[in-house]
This record gives sequence, structure tokens and C-alpha cells, in this order.
Amino acid sequence: MKSNVAQLESRGYVVDGLENSYTATSFEQRTALLESKLPTDRTLGARLLIKQPDLQAITCLITASQAEKKLYPRLEICNSLLSYGQAAVLPLIAVLGKIGNNQHRIVPVADFKKVSYPLPRDLAARTLIRIGTVALPDLLTALKSTDIVQLSEAIDAIGFICFYDYQPKVFEQLENCFYRNAHSELIQWKIFRAMSAFSESSLFLNQHMEKNTGTLKTEIERSLSLIKKRQAGTKIQRREK
Repeated sequence: MKSNVAQLESRGYVVDGLENSYTATSFEQRTALLESKLPTDRTLGARLLIKQPDLQAITCLITASQAEKKLYPRLEICNSLLSYGQAAVLPLIAVLGKIGNNQHRIVPVADFKKVSYPLPRDLAARTLIRIGTVALPDLLTALKSTDIVQLSEAIDAIGFICFYDYQPKVFEQLENCFYRNAHSELIQWKIFRAMSAFSESSLFLNQHMEKNTGTLKTEIERSLSLIKKRQAGTKIQRREK
């Protein structure tokens, strides 16, 4: 059943082009809209902050994202952050795992069975993967984080980016991260998943096959299967929904 106009507006939906009527608004007025009680105002405010010369907009957008519950303002915030490219990378890394509460905190029992790389649950990680390979240097630095939640989401972002755009020398950094975090089953699971992006990880994965059971072993098997598919020339559909 299609949503009616009132339902869409309650979730913050704003028609494309409405922002053109607000081009004369000041930076302060635009950021103030992010704090409105009306979700449509917040959507409009985020849209008006696309690629502003004042990079303080990045901080305002990230702060808004941490409080936002409605669908359309959240989507517009992510789109606006994306417009800043590399300038938004470090601020987004700083809030990995801190927006929403849908992230994996423990290794799940259910397996991900699709032939693709799972889209990260974390909104900051999702935005970073849309920014793409320019985010990798700072994400790789984040592999040294001692914050398990932040580290977990950084691995997701790295794995997704490299799965669809292979980058050399990343495998070694993930492998080092794996051994630094041997105490964390969550991090090991995330790294087994990320290794599906790297054909050179086959030896590493096979070495850990017999040492693991349950979901971790299944993830190793899945990564090895995806590596074989890629080596056989099978194109894997990018999944972002």
C-alpha cells in the first residue's frame, strides 16, 4: 500500500526542487532547520547544506544524524555528508558505531547467505563506503583503534570498498588487525568477511578453517566461495539496499 502525503511528510519527505526556493537563506538559517521539530524542515535543512564552503556544516550534519529518527532527514543528511568527500572522512570515522543501535555487537547466529558483500548497518560506515577509496587511508589507520565498536564498523567499510574496488596491500593490514584482536570474536568474524575482497587471503582463511566453528567457520567458507567465484570471472552484483 502506498503512503499518502501526510504519512510521507511525517517521515520527513520533501519534494525535489523545493530547496531552490531557499537559496537566499543564510548558513545559520540552514543549520537551524536541522533542529526543527518538523521532520520536513530537517530534510530541507540537510539538503541545503550540500557542499557548503563552510566545513562546519559537516559537524552540524553529523550532530543531527546522531539524533535523527526519521527516514528522509537521515537519508538527506547522508547525501549531504557525501558531497564533502574526503573532508568528511575523519569526522565520520570518529562517529563509527555511534549513530543508531543497529550495529552488530556480537557475532550473529544467522548467516548472511547472499552472493554479495553485506551493506554495513552503521550509517557512518555506509556514508564512508559511498565516499569510496579516498576514505581508505584514514580507515586503515582506524584499524589500530582499541575501540571495538569503532573498529568493527571500520572493517565493514574497508571490506565493502575493497570488495567492489580491489586495493593492494590492504590484506596485510587486515591480517595484522586480526592478530592484534585475537581476543575479540566479533572482530575476527568481521575480518573473515572482509577477506572475501582479497584473493591473496585464501591461505589465511584456510589456515583458520579448522580452528573455528559455527558462524565464524561459515563466514570463512563464504569468503573462500566468493574468492573462487571472482577468480572464475563471475561478476558479483553490488548491493546497497
